[in-house]
Amino acid sequence: MGKPIKRVDNKGRKLPDGFSQRVDGRYQARFTFNGNRYTLYDKNLISLKAKLVEKQNEFNNGIYSEKQNITLNQWFENWLKVFREGKIKKQTYDNYKNYWKWYIADTLGKLQVKNVKRIQIVALYNDLLYDKKKLSLGTVKYVNNLIASVFKQAVYNDIISKDPSKDALKEFVKETQHKVDALTIEEQSLFFKIVRERKFYLRYKPMFTVSFGSGVRVGELTALTWEDIDFENETISVDKTLHYVKYLTEAGHHYNITTPKTFSSIRTIPMLGEVKKALYEQKQYQEALNIKGNIDIDGYSDFVFTTMRRTPYTPDGVNTLLSRIVSSYCKEEMNKSLEEKREPILLRNFSTHVARHSFSTRCYECGMDAKAVQEILGHKNIKTTLDTYTDCSNDVKRKQLHLMEGTVIS
Repeated sequence: MGKPIKRVDNKGRKLPDGFSQRVDGRYQARFTFNGNRYTLYDKNLISLKAKLVEKQNEFNNGIYSEKQNITLNQWFENWLKVFREGKIKKQTYDNYKNYWKWYIADTLGKLQVKNVKRIQIVALYNDLLYDKKKLSLGTVKYVNNLIASVFKQAVYNDIISKDPSKDALKEFVKETQHKVDALTIEEQSLFFKIVRERKFYLRYKPMFTVSFGSGVRVGELTALTWEDIDFENETISVDKTLHYVKYLTEAGHHYNITTPKTFSSIRTIPMLGEVKKALYEQKQYQEALNIKGNIDIDGYSDFVFTTMRRTPYTPDGVNTLLSRIVSSYCKEEMNKSLEEKREPILLRNFSTHVARHSFSTRCYECGMDAKAVQEILGHKNIKTTLDTYTDCSNDVKRKQLHLMEGTVIS
């Protein structure tokens, strides 16, 4: 950072006592209150003078002293009420309160905002990721975004001059983040073979077929009602997401349905023949066992994918089910391969996110137009479709490269 260099600015104006202009062009004003020295900055001299008067008034009226002693928990409550209440969905508002209570309130929250250091935030993330909580990176990212928003407003409101949370998660993201690979065609086929050949898993086949055959997000999948299914026009309407919320009230866990975060997520997806057949099978299965989902969740009922208790599957429940199926198969296959003295044919563990990823990859391998895939997946921009979700298998690369035959040496 440059140092103040003169009492006359670069326009030739004489600056008041305590004012100077820095090498970078910004104006600086310094003053002392109760033995402590304070510095203010602004690109505009008139704005800086006004800022100085306002700050001196705050000191004289005791307002600044109150701000300086405020704890992070107290500031969070102010931030939530002033900047978020009535401006975000209740689901998000409640999540903010609970994530703060679970992961921040008893640690950083008790400190005065001005005393929170970057190393303390990094230490918190280390505890959440590795030492104590062992949370997923996605959960810690959510915590980080919350902390960053709170500190950002603390800077804007002159409680602190520098944001200690800036880039605090950066090193963990570099260390932990990895590319999510789609299943290969062989892996996808093996998974459905496992589901078909095991009677207990066969009932889940329609749900997995819709997941792999439409690319819907898991919350969109579990939120589907039969009203969203148009067999005549062979389409699926996606306009909501189901959550299973933990401890938002004293009553404990409960279901919640919200609209998607972006307008592009509201969409109509054409049905593949396999998907249509799977949905018919699901309807017959529900009717045969009388397990139609008539439970009312935020005005929605008659859910497509329901448990034996007639409740919709939860997003976490679907991922747990996938993990259980793969784990059980691999254990069985290991034992079988040892008996038969051969190499085991294993399947890596995967989530519904990978199923969505695999759908987009199959679309690419079939030569589908990227814009069409973007709209089916509900991405806001096509860059996400191309950069994040689409893998290019070695077979596709080879076929594409063969198009250049005869052009290298002419």
